[in-house]
Amino acid sequence: MNASGTSSSAPICVASTQRVDEAHDASLDSHGHDTLRATSSNNERVSDTNYVKSIEWTPDGTTLLTDSADHHIRTYILPPDLLEERQSPLRLSPYSVLPSAEPTYATAVYPYYSLQDPSTTLFLSSVRDHPIRLSSTLAPTLLATYSLIHPTTEAFITPHSMIYPYALGGTHFLTGSDSLICLFDISRPGSDGPVSWMPTIPSKRKQTVGGGVGMKGIISAMAINPTGDGILAAGTFSRQVGLYDSNGTGQSLGTFSIAKTEASRCIGGRGITQLLWSPCGRYLYIAERKSDGVMIYDIRVTGQLLGWLEGRKAVTNQRMKVDIVSTNQGTSHEVWAGGTDGVMRVWRDPIHTAGGQEPVWEWKIHDDSVNSTVLHPMGNIVATCSGQRRHLDYDNSSSTGLLDNSLKVWSMPFLEAC
Repeated sequence: MNASGTSSSAPICVASTQRVDEAHDASLDSHGHDTLRATSSNNERVSDTNYVKSIEWTPDGTTLLTDSADHHIRTYILPPDLLEERQSPLRLSPYSVLPSAEPTYATAVYPYYSLQDPSTTLFLSSVRDHPIRLSSTLAPTLLATYSLIHPTTEAFITPHSMIYPYALGGTHFLTGSDSLICLFDISRPGSDGPVSWMPTIPSKRKQTVGGGVGMKGIISAMAINPTGDGILAAGTFSRQVGLYDSNGTGQSLGTFSIAKTEASRCIGGRGITQLLWSPCGRYLYIAERKSDGVMIYDIRVTGQLLGWLEGRKAVTNQRMKVDIVSTNQGTSHEVWAGGTDGVMRVWRDPIHTAGGQEPVWEWKIHDDSVNSTVLHPMGNIVATCSGQRRHLDYDNSSSTGLLDNSLKVWSMPFLEAC
């Protein structure tokens, strides 16, 4: 796909959780039907409004999975006639809602998900102080749970990152928590725990005997190299990246810090929130909270900074999900990201420029912070969501009119299918 920067190239909203006639009334968003509305009560002054924190496509491109501020996970099944012309965007409503009383830290969709086969419509979710849940996107029920328990305190360990990759054949998944990566067998639910525990820091004995090599901190992001060489990249909130072979179950290939670099001085950063491999598997993109860009590292030389993307407008503690799309029959690629200013931006062929790189294309798509920008796995469609935690002043009746807590699906007619 290729994005064009001409004025005639504009994304077309084909579906949304907002009603067109009430586009700025957050209380009418279908994903937030239980959002607290502003009242004139003297003893209630503020309320946190509901918004979509993150979204992801299922591998078959039929379904969107969202995680919202009310802790519920919602499923949106898109209709086959999504791209047909209509006077106003299709109104999206959740097909299924999986409730939770605690925040969801991570989700992962079954890699062989197919809406035509209900037995494959599965996803994992990591909820604070609970076992990992296996659920169906079609019904709000738990199919199985997987316990990750601290061996000494017997408290639940909540993974901050989780992947369910093709590389593991759909039979295993990986979790990342505090200085720990674990491998689970999907066929072994219950209290048995993971089949493999892989600490990312060496034991005290190894540190005293041989010095030890590793990284300490919460594993906040993971990604497996798409070329099939089995390299797992893991990043931490403490701004370190580790590389591991055998799809994360083997030895450490090296670690490096992204702090105190030229990129860090230019775009900032307070902890890794997302890792993405380039389609060729040679470069690693690192997104952080409190950052105005995305770092690019050459993994052929472990820890070598290649450059960075500038002007992302993501200086916030929120996770701001970005995406990569292959272009020109796989010979190049683009990075797509949203900002706190409601703008979606594109960087083209970032690896061809050393140092900083500004976006080549941008478009205003929301009236609030764009938390996720994810491209459809098989077509010229982009899904975005917006919103942020706010405290409303109930004496200001117009305050709700400025909110945009929505999920939107965009058609990109100017994208050329690769």
